[in-house]
Amino acid sequence: MISTRVHRKVNFGRNKGFLSIAVLCAWLAGTVSTAAFQRRAPHKLRAIALLEITTGPTGTVGTQLTPIAILDNKRFHDAGIYESRPRPMAIADGVVYEAQKTGLPVGYATIISAEKKKDLWIAQGRWQLASEIQPPKPSTVTAPAPGSDRPILRRPGSSEAKPPASAPSPSTAPAAAPAPAPVEAPEDPDRPRLKRQPNSVPETLPASGKPAPARPIVSSAPGVQALVAVSDAEQTYTRSYEYIWKAGELQEAEARMRKLALAQLPTENRKGPPPELTNVVIRSFDLDLSNDAVLVLTAEVPGGSPAPAAKGAPVAPAKPVTRYVALIARLNFEGELVKLAASVTDSSRLDVAPRMEFIDAVDADGAGPAELLFREYSFDDKSFVIYGIGRTTVTTMFEGASQPLR
Repeated sequence: MISTRVHRKVNFGRNKGFLSIAVLCAWLAGTVSTAAFQRRAPHKLRAIALLEITTGPTGTVGTQLTPIAILDNKRFHDAGIYESRPRPMAIADGVVYEAQKTGLPVGYATIISAEKKKDLWIAQGRWQLASEIQPPKPSTVTAPAPGSDRPILRRPGSSEAKPPASAPSPSTAPAAAPAPAPVEAPEDPDRPRLKRQPNSVPETLPASGKPAPARPIVSSAPGVQALVAVSDAEQTYTRSYEYIWKAGELQEAEARMRKLALAQLPTENRKGPPPELTNVVIRSFDLDLSNDAVLVLTAEVPGGSPAPAAKGAPVAPAKPVTRYVALIARLNFEGELVKLAASVTDSSRLDVAPRMEFIDAVDADGAGPAELLFREYSFDDKSFVIYGIGRTTVTTMFEGASQPLR
């Protein structure tokens, strides 16, 4: 995971003088008021999952959903084992997940089956693009009387009333008695259930005056796409978390992120030309409507030397290793690129420091601001981490959902 040594508060700008402090206070006053307006109370029940969409050569689409975390009563739990009876609540039949890209919905997956493989629950779903969803027709069904106050993960049609069966027509000959239908065990009224109708389009937040980002789409090309997916028991407002750059700013910010990432690499035992980053992925977000860009970089540095062994430990012949860098930084109102957290590891020590793979930004608790979802890889397994991003801090909100590597 990203080192906790850089999770704590990073104080910067202390020596800017009284004028800088006054400007900072004035700016923070406006920022806090905006953030307070957008921040809401965390939802009672909300599930986060990884949805993998596989498109075959002939255009057939299959979905596989891996439960990650579930928020219940202000606490995150491992969704792969939480409320298992025997199947975890997060992947019960009929539960609907909204697949998102940078905060905006791109489609819906309705759970239709699930199976346990190597102590890991995996669900299959029926996929429907968001562009295919029609607005719901006004309902004439009377709402049921309120019962348990526990939230419910909505399943399509679960709350619709069914008309009473018509009386059978009279007959002179007695009909054969039908076979008795199997009796299902009554559900525990205190067990929470996720819910979301796939035909209810979530509302979006009002426009902020900036150019709207392009609506994300799901590629129809053969291959596998990984998307964050959310199922919620409450109404959810969606917005794009993408940071909108002015002309020329993005290229400059990415160059600064690359430079900052290279500065995280160890300098001891460095030989040959300066290291170069490969497989670079840089994403930028406005997570909390503060108009600050939060940038995330992941990259590799091939052909390096392994980390030095502990003092007194036997030294094996050095073999080239691949280093992995993950970096989170904030571009603040003064134009400073401030490192919030960083992770540097190599292919020889993944058991000590896993490799970090960024997935996407997601509002994990439904409170408004978005968090960052990573997947971390060690030698034998992989797991997930959700980080909350503050002004100068990074906080681990959830870590778990471990899976053995196949």
